[in-house]
Amino acid sequence: MTLQEMKQNQKAELNAAEALVNAATAANRDLTGSENERYEAHLSEARSWGAQARKIEMKNTISLCMNANGVPKWLHDESAFTGARAGAPVPFPILAAETHNPAYASALHAFISTGGKSHGDELTAGADGNGGYYIPGSETYTQQRKPNGQFARTGVQAASYEGTDGSSGAAGGYAINVQTEQIIAELALPDLGLYDASMVIPTANSMKVPVQASFGTSAIKAESTGTVATFGGTDPTLGQVELSAYMIGALRMASFELLQDVSTFQAFIVNDLLKGQRILEGQLFATGNGTTQPQGVFGNTGTGTGTAYQLAGTAADAQTLLNALFDVTATLKGYYQANASWVMSRATGLAIRRAQMQANLFAPVATVDADGTERILGRPVFYDVNAPALPTATTAGVLPILFGDFKAGNLIGVRGGAGINVKILDQPWAAQGQLGILAYRRVDSRVRLTEAIQSVKVSHS
Repeated sequence: MTLQEMKQNQKAELNAAEALVNAATAANRDLTGSENERYEAHLSEARSWGAQARKIEMKNTISLCMNANGVPKWLHDESAFTGARAGAPVPFPILAAETHNPAYASALHAFISTGGKSHGDELTAGADGNGGYYIPGSETYTQQRKPNGQFARTGVQAASYEGTDGSSGAAGGYAINVQTEQIIAELALPDLGLYDASMVIPTANSMKVPVQASFGTSAIKAESTGTVATFGGTDPTLGQVELSAYMIGALRMASFELLQDVSTFQAFIVNDLLKGQRILEGQLFATGNGTTQPQGVFGNTGTGTGTAYQLAGTAADAQTLLNALFDVTATLKGYYQANASWVMSRATGLAIRRAQMQANLFAPVATVDADGTERILGRPVFYDVNAPALPTATTAGVLPILFGDFKAGNLIGVRGGAGINVKILDQPWAAQGQLGILAYRRVDSRVRLTEAIQSVKVSHS
């Protein structure tokens, strides 16, 4: 008879017993003598079927640990340890039949979750005598032959040695199997707000962008009488900015074995390549020299208020920093104000919030919208890790804050589209058992209108 059939028989007997009780309850009477005998008989049969089912379930778990007579192999059957010599520790199957049941599991869970305060009798089956308890699948046992020929088992609790490098082998470290999570915890991408604030366009080849360098001028025309008076003035001056493309990328190598053993490693490598690409691009978009690489924004914008604001490391610095924000806002033409934003490091943004608190302003300079958008003087803030930090020692001419319409002033070109190209190179290094993963993109950036972005210059005395 199968295990399922035994459980069905047990359920049928319990249902029959319950039916007798329900019938008597409906008639508002006690069980008669014959009904009581039948009730007890059904319960007895149910217990019998339950016991048989449990034996089958236990046998499925521990049969490999028993000999033909049902006796644990390591107690009387030396043939279970072929090649073992007296006195040598030999691994053997765990006998923990009493612990493979819901009652033990529930008691163990309660013991762990309450920090040892809950201690049911069911835990006795898994006690090791040293204050620890057996956790199925998490423990390794060895057996040692004693002088009298008997075998004694020694438990090594994984919890006592987890994370060891194997150097504590005498204490059992060599025997511990420490599980490694397959999903790698990845580093977060740093703040790269300059890319988001700027105008990003796809390019197919080098692009020349015409810009106006200066206004044309007008002049007063004299009234024409007997002589001819012509209109004066000068023509505007034009210039152009060339948006090219510089190749940026990286190659990572991984062995066939590593990629096969760690299923998520290829995805990790690709993510790392994409992040590395963005990080280097962000550095160039901020501070590139514009000759052999993209042109950075910092140092190539309008001068803002011009004269550097002096910090002295005193409480007065808070008011100086806030004054700089108001002053640079006034240097930006009204045409650009509607789409203006700020670019700075997150540390500078926090320094501004701190300055606001120290100055105890009635109208706050720095605010946060309900959706989390941070603003300074009503304009959104883009944090970028490549923005210079506020000086804290004797430093002159630092440009830690930019304010303006970056989409009008700064142009980023991406050759072939906005995506970063990733290629799997499975042929070049196949004979060495290596796989190449390549990521690349061609980009350039140029400040096309310096007046659209103004800077705040800060020094420290």
